[in-house]
Amino acid sequence: MITVDDATGILNRFSLDRRTYVELKDSFGRVLAEDIVSGIDVPSFDRSDMDGYAIRDRDLDGRRFKLVGEMHAGGDLEVAIGDGECSWVATGANIPDGANLVIPVENTEKIGDDVIVYESGKESHISERGCDMKRGEIVLRRGCIVNDRNIGILAALGIRDVPVYDAPNVAIISTGDELARINDVNSMTLSAIVAQSGGSPVFMGTVTDDISHVKQKIKEAAECDVIITSGGISSGKKDLMPIVVSELGEVLFHRVKMRPGMPMLAGVIDGKPILCMPGNVTSCLVCGHVFLPPMLRRMAHLPFAGNVRRARLSEAAVSEYGMRRYLPVKLVDGVAYPTFRGSGLITSIGYADGIVAIGEAETLREGEVDVWVL
Repeated sequence: MITVDDATGILNRFSLDRRTYVELKDSFGRVLAEDIVSGIDVPSFDRSDMDGYAIRDRDLDGRRFKLVGEMHAGGDLEVAIGDGECSWVATGANIPDGANLVIPVENTEKIGDDVIVYESGKESHISERGCDMKRGEIVLRRGCIVNDRNIGILAALGIRDVPVYDAPNVAIISTGDELARINDVNSMTLSAIVAQSGGSPVFMGTVTDDISHVKQKIKEAAECDVIITSGGISSGKKDLMPIVVSELGEVLFHRVKMRPGMPMLAGVIDGKPILCMPGNVTSCLVCGHVFLPPMLRRMAHLPFAGNVRRARLSEAAVSEYGMRRYLPVKLVDGVAYPTFRGSGLITSIGYADGIVAIGEAETLREGEVDVWVL
């Protein structure tokens, strides 16, 4: 039996460095596998920031300009201005040849074919070519997470296929003869944790407590990057996973000093990590939340930082000597109320908002504690 920290250290050995391309619309939340270099200038032309009139600043002393054309956003009309001339420009339109200043329309008056400038202002109101992003400039770095803001940078560059780190494919298997009579809960909850942790869950189905059937299912699951099972790891006659893992690969650890979730087993098969969770639904969920996010997010090249909130524990809680206790709690107005009623009851964690970790041989009195928000 090993500690939670030692078990986590063993799982830290596993990594994934596979790269792929996804369409821009599917890139949100993914991690860039390459630097993004701009292949164009943005904007690709000198562009007006205002509705107004484009002139040459050296002609301002005249204050009266002859209107010789109009430029609209997206238009392909070419206009050139000379001495004492101006052109109407809409926001986003090209700047006419010869102009280097835009006078906002509210600072002017149009009289016939002439435009009178009353105030020039101190700004040019022109975005010069490449002022946003220049051709050859690194605009996003490898390891950057595509979010709701920088995805616009990719769109502005016209990138359609985005280079990202591939998400780990995670095979999920539920074991046990009893699944013929009860609903399979663990595969659904584990799939949700996998997806939340940056992985791609692949449900492989359920399997009965027949060692040949279990082995075959595990061999099929080894096509994925990670294998997760639930059930069959305690000390009963039908607890086959320790035997299966040792025969197909290597057991890295079996039993962890934690409550709930003590029977937890991990191994390696064909170079792929296999994590075998307890069958009891709350034990399975707790092990999933403790071990899967840091491992899977590392494999997906995503950062891992738990959301911790301070709350007042409603009652004293104690950990069994030598065991780290994970206590599910409900948060109400800054107070953490324990919800645990047994490792086999889904409502023990199904109604929880977070988990309080109680150290080995530690007693938490009523007062403020750190709550790991789920």
